[in-house]
Amino acid sequence: MLKKKQSNGYYHCESSIVIGAKNGGEPDDAELLRLSKRLVENAVLKAVQQYLEETQSRGKPADGSSGKARAADRGGADGDQSGR
Repeated sequence: MLKKKQSNGYYHCESSIVIGAKNGGEPDDAELLRLSKRLVENAVLKAVQQYLEETQSRGKPADGSSGKARAADRGGADGDQSGR
């Protein structure tokens, strides 16, 4: 600050360091569209995976019982109606 102010009112700058600058500035529309599509695809894939995990974990017998026992619990959905 030993030098005189410039005509625009600012002091002379000997050097400057830029920290955290973005590479290439703002993304263009095509880049934003590509990123948006990728985010949506990832969200859909994650939701489908979560749905499959939840439905598969519900369908597995926890105590080792057979599929017929589960069908009986559902009301004989396997076609065996002999008990009725």
